[in-house]
Amino acid sequence: MKRSERLFALVSFLRRRRTGVTVQELAERFGVDARTMHRDLATLRDQGLPLVGEPGRGGGVRLAERDDLPPLGLSVGEALSLWISYRLARLLDPTPVGSDLAPVVDKVLAGVPSARRGAIERVLARVVIGAPAAAHLVRDAGPIDPALYRAIERGFTRAEGIHLRYRDGSGRVSERDVEPHGLLVSSPLWYVLAIDPAKGPRAFRLDRILSATLTGTVFTPIDPRDRFDEIREWNLEIRA
Repeated sequence: MKRSERLFALVSFLRRRRTGVTVQELAERFGVDARTMHRDLATLRDQGLPLVGEPGRGGGVRLAERDDLPPLGLSVGEALSLWISYRLARLLDPTPVGSDLAPVVDKVLAGVPSARRGAIERVLARVVIGAPAAAHLVRDAGPIDPALYRAIERGFTRAEGIHLRYRDGSGRVSERDVEPHGLLVSSPLWYVLAIDPAKGPRAFRLDRILSATLTGTVFTPIDPRDRFDEIREWNLEIRA
């Protein structure tokens, strides 16, 4: 479970409790050690959650009796992960519970402070969710290195240029500096929709990127749909 998911689940659990619960009990419930749980509780306090009680050895933690509990804050990256995960889960596993999750996700995002919510919404608007990739495209797909993805995500969310080493479908390796304007998710394949100043719009498969380094150069992000005509012409995007 990612930390953002654990924090959200922790708040939900504490909301349901009417009595205190020890830090050790919380740690065991959420599969972490006591030190990690102390950090999680400290984070929730910093975000304004009204925790009362003694969180130390033998103590109990609970929420104060209030109806106006503040929302759980999310970073842009955490909101991006939550939103993409929800969209993919709904697309790939359309169970009846999927429709019930839509208002939950909306509530979480709506509860973020307005300034950060605006930044999140602008980032999410540049994500394109497509249908699952065709079998012939998936045959040679490889894993995506988590550290590489984090670099791509930072460049994408912060509108910062990235230096890529990339191996194309023919095995040729090249290096280039690009502006990551969008993400295209066609499960299990992920693409960064970038503008190469030397060659124009280019889509790079994440599993073919050998390395990604932030350059420190900022740019003004645009909607990738405005530059990648294939999204519209090939009907790549699924909006439902």
